[in-house]
Amino acid sequence: MTLPQTVGAALVRAIAAHASCPAMADEASGLSYGQLGSFVERSAPHLRGAPAVGVFGAPGLAMAASATACVIHGRPFVHLDPAMPQAVLHNICEELGVTLVLTCQPVAPGHLPRDCEVLDARGLLETIGAAPMAPLQAAPVRPDAAIYLVATSGTTGRPKCIPVTQDAAQLSYEWRDAYTPYAPGMRVGIYIFAIWEMFRPLRMGAELWCPDPHTLLNPRGLAGFLIRNRIDEMLFTPSFYNSFLTAIDRDTAAALPLRRVVLNGEVVGDGLISASLDKLPGAELWNLYSICETHDVCMSRLTGPCGDGPASVGMPMRHLRAVILDESDRPCPPGVPGQLHFEGPRMLGPGYVNRPEETRLRFRVLDLEGREARLYDTGDQAWVDADGALHIIGRVAHMLKLRGFSIQTRELTDTMRGRLDFAQAVPWVGEVGTRGQALIFYFAVDATQARANADRWGLRPGTNRMPAALAAELRGVLPAYCVPAYLVQLDAIPLHPVSGKADLRALPPVTETAEAGAGTEDAVIAAAALVMGRAPDEIDGALSFHDLGGDSLMCVSLILELERCYDRPVDFELAMNVPLDRLHRLLTEARDTATGADFDRPGILLTGATGFLGGHVLARAAHDLPPGHVVYCLVRDKRRDAAERLAEAARRHGVAHECYVMVPGTLDTPRFGLGEAAHDALAARVGSVVHCAATVNMAIGRDDMLDWSARGIETVLGFCRAAAADLRFSSSSAVFPEQGGPWPEGPAQPWEGCTGYGAAKIAAEAAIAASGVPAAIIRLPSLYDLDAPNPRDICEIILAAAFRAGVFPQALTFPMTDVTAAAAMLLGPVTGSEVPIYNLVAGTRVTHDGTLPARDWVEAVDLPSGIARVIAETPETLRADATFDSAAARTAWAQVSELPFEAISDAATLLARRRAAYQSEPALT
Repeated sequence: MTLPQTVGAALVRAIAAHASCPAMADEASGLSYGQLGSFVERSAPHLRGAPAVGVFGAPGLAMAASATACVIHGRPFVHLDPAMPQAVLHNICEELGVTLVLTCQPVAPGHLPRDCEVLDARGLLETIGAAPMAPLQAAPVRPDAAIYLVATSGTTGRPKCIPVTQDAAQLSYEWRDAYTPYAPGMRVGIYIFAIWEMFRPLRMGAELWCPDPHTLLNPRGLAGFLIRNRIDEMLFTPSFYNSFLTAIDRDTAAALPLRRVVLNGEVVGDGLISASLDKLPGAELWNLYSICETHDVCMSRLTGPCGDGPASVGMPMRHLRAVILDESDRPCPPGVPGQLHFEGPRMLGPGYVNRPEETRLRFRVLDLEGREARLYDTGDQAWVDADGALHIIGRVAHMLKLRGFSIQTRELTDTMRGRLDFAQAVPWVGEVGTRGQALIFYFAVDATQARANADRWGLRPGTNRMPAALAAELRGVLPAYCVPAYLVQLDAIPLHPVSGKADLRALPPVTETAEAGAGTEDAVIAAAALVMGRAPDEIDGALSFHDLGGDSLMCVSLILELERCYDRPVDFELAMNVPLDRLHRLLTEARDTATGADFDRPGILLTGATGFLGGHVLARAAHDLPPGHVVYCLVRDKRRDAAERLAEAARRHGVAHECYVMVPGTLDTPRFGLGEAAHDALAARVGSVVHCAATVNMAIGRDDMLDWSARGIETVLGFCRAAAADLRFSSSSAVFPEQGGPWPEGPAQPWEGCTGYGAAKIAAEAAIAASGVPAAIIRLPSLYDLDAPNPRDICEIILAAAFRAGVFPQALTFPMTDVTAAAAMLLGPVTGSEVPIYNLVAGTRVTHDGTLPARDWVEAVDLPSGIARVIAETPETLRADATFDSAAARTAWAQVSELPFEAISDAATLLARRRAAYQSEPALT
């Protein structure tokens, strides 16, 4: 039997109906529906016959495409989270019989089982066409077959695997369409719960947008992602949404394009509802209740605070019936809380894979009102009102929620028992002082057990922070969020006087005193200790937050605490992965610099100083500036810190340290992310701005490129006005087509086929011309350095591939300008109130006769896949023979250099140097 309607069939229809429309994108590239269909088609030979497929990687383009392919081909898949310990991933694959893993990011050696076939999804994406070669067909599936599988937290190291059936998914998606409809062009941001949130919008021709994991869990970074990509809807856990709203100011909130926010995974309180309606009054707020074992259940619109009790999650969908039972398994009347169960044959899953005892425990068969009923025990306490709407109170003892993650208490207790001596234990999630929710492990001991715990772990009666050695041992088998932050040693677990069960309300609270961070000069250590619920002396500063066991959601709290302490934006990658001692130094140095204390000498402001062009501008400026002047270099912090990257660029170009000052900041943040005093101090010292920073990745979407550039230009122009400084902007010959001409030294207009990079430069030129700031726009082709080629430049990559292979494409032609000439021009007397435009492109071209047509040449040489795709799609890249007017550039050049204008491009010497370099490599001799 097959379903007349399936999720796979709906996806096939969407691919056919919206082939030329965007389907999904991440922060590096995007896919149209037609390209997605091509990926699905090309994955078919690999997926055919696989009983279960693993999809390894964080949510993103490759993961979304891989999951879609699995659904259309009828192959159940499981998401393999790279953050899971190796042992856990191996257990999942073994449990489900996974024989094929689609990898969506690099895999560490041994992280996946050796007997699994591995298919590089990113590599497969690079081979796709604009559309499938033949119409797609969805594989026939049974209603009770799994569409995908969910691996739960793995509290014992062996996660439970939950099948979600085809029927449940289809019914759920159809039901939710009435509440949260989708249409072509709507943009949906994908949160951690990517699996079940991807397919509903895709069925309707909407667009999926996947922030990278670091952006996703950095509230300010996520806000920027939502704004620049015009995201209409986003799903959050209530905990993270609260952090998100707290971290953004009102101006940022007002700029957010969100029209709909969906909350899922935790109980929603009035405080969060009020905060959302206050900061995002134009966004609908929805409360969704869903469970892996039943898929979606119900949802309700939140239009105001609810008063006493939890917010309603609405009426269950028609294929589910809510059943609330008391401790004797008798139905509770309306208004009386009890344990929430659901009944519904088409929605309830078959149970847990290879877990018959756990399945019997949670999928219960009871006599209900004189009939036998199969119910799913949700692990939630709830009550139903007179209208039939559900109100979720929270988890019962055997299931906990922490920052959106589920924790099985019985399994956690079993895992702890092998490492800790106790008679009885109760894991619990409780509020701990200012640090918020934390996982607490309460346990009762006798005298012998207490001595053993003291000898082994140094535990004492009452509250103990988790010992570092025990935490490290647990992190080898558990996800970080399953490792308790506190151990509370008791003589006995308090019992309820009526039921005789553990009285959770009587458990002693854990308090966090202000002493946790006192007495230490290192605010990073203090912040990490606060977030992780440990004493500062238990935090090893030589380790990163990740290595200490911090997870991504905990890192959000760490970032907010660090930004409060250091009064500056903190990059997620730095906070998560840099050793804490080094992180403190970086933030302290950046804070000291960003106060404006070092902005005490006149000079110029340079963006992009660590790049190819910017490094040469830095060298030229350091050589030519008057005595006492410096180059202020705006550099963004990354995992490899800004100061280190800038120092390396300076060493490479022979620039002394006293000739430059680092300004830690970002272009796409108001005031570069500097405090007002630091921004004003810098503006008071700067007379000129040289803007060389650019995003040149051709895989980045056009809209992303335009948005990033627009925000950067707005920030730069604002600084120029504050400093009364002129602006020198490095634009590109890409504002015009590769062929034709002569192209003028005047305004350019977007043209058909213009890249996102070219369109961003055109928009930036227009903004500068309209700004009233004295400026100069200098258009540059590819740039060369005779001694040190730019490994990222497409023309250099083409030359390297051709010389190494000994074969050239027919009529190879493109313009290149000496980077030292570009640097000299940017620093020369070239600005004016009328904003002159200079085409710094010589009449000569780099040319080489070849024998192969462009497409054949691409197949014959070794090129990076992205470059190969660009050339295959736009072969005129190899024959860029456009001509340019350069009268203004020639006149300005005469004021800069005594050399003739033609000297800015020495094609013959360049080819000779590259031939000697590449053909003398050992592999070719």
